[in-house]
Amino acid sequence: MVDHNPAETGIMIDAATTVDRDDAIWIEPHGDGFDVWVHIARVADHVRTGGPADTEAHRRVHTRYRPEHTRHMLPAPVVEAASLEPGRENDTFAVHLRLDHAGQVLAADLGPGRLTTSWIMTHGEAATAASDPAHPLHGTLALALRFAQTMLAARRNAGALAFYDLLSGFATNEEGQLVRLDSAERNSGYIIVQEFMIAANAQIAAWAVREDLPILFRNHRLAAVAGDPAELRAELDSIAAAGDGTAFEMLRTRMRMIARAATYAPTVHGHHGLQLPAYTHATSPIRRYPDLIVQRILLAAALGHASPYPIEELDAIAAHVNERVEEERRAKSEYFKQKAHEQTAKHAETADFAALPYKQFARVLQFAVERGENPAGLAADTARRLDARELQLREFASVYLYGRGDFAPLRERMNRMLANEPQQAQSIVNVYLQDRLGGPVSNETNVLWTVEDAPGFEGPLFSAQVSIRYDGEQVDSPKRLQRNKKEARNQAALALVAALAGLPDPSADAVAKPRTEGPKKLLVDAGVNPAEAVQIYAARGVVKPLTWDFSVDGPSHERVFTCRAEGWMPASDERVAAEGSGPTKQAAKTNAALELRVQIEVALALGQTGRHADA
Repeated sequence: MVDHNPAETGIMIDAATTVDRDDAIWIEPHGDGFDVWVHIARVADHVRTGGPADTEAHRRVHTRYRPEHTRHMLPAPVVEAASLEPGRENDTFAVHLRLDHAGQVLAADLGPGRLTTSWIMTHGEAATAASDPAHPLHGTLALALRFAQTMLAARRNAGALAFYDLLSGFATNEEGQLVRLDSAERNSGYIIVQEFMIAANAQIAAWAVREDLPILFRNHRLAAVAGDPAELRAELDSIAAAGDGTAFEMLRTRMRMIARAATYAPTVHGHHGLQLPAYTHATSPIRRYPDLIVQRILLAAALGHASPYPIEELDAIAAHVNERVEEERRAKSEYFKQKAHEQTAKHAETADFAALPYKQFARVLQFAVERGENPAGLAADTARRLDARELQLREFASVYLYGRGDFAPLRERMNRMLANEPQQAQSIVNVYLQDRLGGPVSNETNVLWTVEDAPGFEGPLFSAQVSIRYDGEQVDSPKRLQRNKKEARNQAALALVAALAGLPDPSADAVAKPRTEGPKKLLVDAGVNPAEAVQIYAARGVVKPLTWDFSVDGPSHERVFTCRAEGWMPASDERVAAEGSGPTKQAAKTNAALELRVQIEVALALGQTGRHADA
């Protein structure tokens, strides 16, 4: 490639139909790390604050892409003038990052820049260049892909719900929802663009925080019932490895149900979907109004000027944008609901349910269940789809909870299925609550779990009970006893959903012998793993109360977990404690338990607590 200034060079990677190009990327090796540049079109130079174009952009909030047309946020002449174009000098706002081999940012520079040498590529062309050594830009794009993979791995190690499956065409967006990619985006070029933009936006937000400069931060909180992102990601990885499209769709529905929308604010609240302490939108100022606002503030700061927006005005802009986006979301949802209702009513009359694509079938099923209707053949086709593992969570829950008439035999089958897969019951509890609340579920106000040790039995045993609250009512599950907390929660949720559905309770308690007084074997068998052995001693009353506290240290790619286990030995009125470390929480817990077990068993062997312990 000809000589170039890397600070003024970039590749614009977009869809083939893109006309509003507002970002370009470049990368060079720096030792075993990276030098990265992200150029952003300097739209602020073309849109006067408070002018007609700005006023209209404020009203529209963002560009809307439709199959039949695109409704731009900015007038066409402004889009044309502001867009980055190869073959000409482009004024930009430039983000220059220097990172080590693990993706840790060593330095970040932000300010006005220029793009003098550039190329246009589609996502597919970028992916091809990254894998083709003969391509003139192969070195740059191969390095860009390595950088993207490094940043993705770092985010995943930090706990982000970050996932791309290019084969099936699924990926997670910034809010943690599972979305389908267009066929043209199912390649490594898409991943390159996403990771470069996330890195730039994250560092702009971090810089603003360090400078104590209010901008429009992008904040996101996970729903209380969302669960551990790492567990969700593991489930995604497992489904991707199996290539199970039906399971993908089911998980997609569940993730959509628990997702919360990200919002804008001039204060920082963190971005849980991306697992970043601060985030913003700054890389698309041609098509998003918040990005234009952020660019104006950054350019003013780079020139040593005060922010053009007092925090009160930023608050008002954020509220306006959030409200407009939510209005559009509701209007879109209502529009599609109405269309779906009209189509569903027609399909329900045809009775040829087996011929319906799944989405249409699901609408017909919901339509019928909500009205207590039983069109001939619908229950049978629902059972067929259940047997074929096509029936997704939302439809499964609707039939299980509310189905009547011809659905009765199928509901009994579903009850037996849940008995074999009780981990699904908590998701059905969530569906029931969402139906009652008409929106997101909160663990603080709508779901209450009581999980505790169950004394008086041989071996470790836990009791779990779940209560749900809505519209001033509370429904409690019976208590369920199991050998671990997770299974106890599953069985309690299973008992609750069966009661909500008016079906026999298929949940069960673990078989456990009551602890009896009198002489018995004092020491736990040596073959029992240390953590379980310590729990057994706690259940016997040898040590109580037993607590496990965890902490984590080190960079995201080399985490070290520390577990501290503590308890009290009542017979001798002594406290025992031990610490263990490891690369995972389980390893740390095992190492701490190993030391604590030794302390307990030495004491028992010496008779210091054995003659008194309730064992």
